[in-house]
Parts: sequence; C-alpha cells; structure tokens
Amino acid sequence: MRKILFLAAVLSSLALTGCDAKDACLDQGGSYNETTKQCEK
Repeated sequence: MRKILFLAAVLSSLALTGCDAKDACLDQGGSYNETTKQCEK
C-alpha cells in the first residue's frame, strides 16, 4: 500500500513541476514547445 501512495505522490509532483515550468516560461515572455518540452525565447 505504501508503494502505491509513494508512486502517486511522485507522479503528481512531476506533473505539477511540468506545469510550473511551462508557466514560468510563459511568464518570462517565451513560448513553450509541447513537442520538445522546452522553453523557446
């Protein structure tokens, strides 16, 4: 049971981090490329 909870926590934190990176890129005036997952300025 603990493994399932741990994996769920890790996956949700990775998803939130991905959203934060996209938001930070857009806040800086760049464009976020969904295909390469990189910020382009």
